Amino acid sequence: ATSATPRQRLATPGPTHPNTTSLLPSRWRGAAAVAAAAVGVALASSSSSVEPGPWETGLSAAEVLSSPAWPAAFPLTATHLARLDETPDTRFYARPRINVQHVDESAIAALQELYAQELPRGGAVLDLMSSWTSHLAEGRGRDRADGHFARVSGLGAHAEELRANPALHDYHAHDINADPRLPMYADESFDAVVCSVSVDYLADPLPVFREIHRVLKPGGPALFTWSNRMFPTKAIAAWREASEPARLWICGAYFHYSVPGGFTPPEGVDLSPHAGRSDPVYAVSARKLAGPGGGANAKSEL
Repeated sequence: ATSATPRQRLATPGPTHPNTTSLLPSRWRGAAAVAAAAVGVALASSSSSVEPGPWETGLSAAEVLSSPAWPAAFPLTATHLARLDETPDTRFYARPRINVQHVDESAIAALQELYAQELPRGGAVLDLMSSWTSHLAEGRGRDRADGHFARVSGLGAHAEELRANPALHDYHAHDINADPRLPMYADESFDAVVCSVSVDYLADPLPVFREIHRVLKPGGPALFTWSNRMFPTKAIAAWREASEPARLWICGAYFHYSVPGGFTPPEGVDLSPHAGRSDPVYAVSARKLAGPGGGANAKSEL
């Protein structure tokens, strides 16, 4: 059978997966048993303090952003955005995690296929919250020497990881939760922005999405992807406790509330490659509108 394209999968309800899987590699799990138990206790004790929000609609991942009923005001409170570990991210990410994969091979292949289709060849791409890999396919930007993109700039927490990423033409080590501003990038300097498996760690998402809007060229896409793996102590409470379809609503809300009228309506897709047999993959995207009420032809094409 011919595999479905990302656009075809948009109309197909995705599989159901456990909400959260720890990112600890198997070789670390024995040594981290005590720490993992402590995290489990903390997760359990925190669950009753976070009220569910309007993101729990009961709809599938393929449907949840089809016609969302957005509240008048941004619905995520300080409690929803709180993390179990509020120490500086620079401390948590002090040790580089080079060659640690955050999703399995099937999920990586799904990300590569999506990026090959959606990111503009020859364009300038910002890889936000980047690491040692940008999940780009061979010949499609995996190595900057392949010439697929004019520029891929990485912004992430650890300089050593960014230096090890062969896709990047340039990079900046920057704690985006400590300072969401991106003064190193000029207005309208990127044709696309991508963020892989990291949106769940944004503790103050709206200023970050305003900066995404600022650095994007009109019509340029911003594309966020993730799975159900995470460092649970660094993920925001609402994301940890949300169902998987609800996480698409939360990410879509970041677009909707950050720059009202500044993005096309966010669209979501379930790209999970093998239901129950591999890591799930989800994506939410929108495009920058040319101006308030303008850019009607700039439609997200996931």
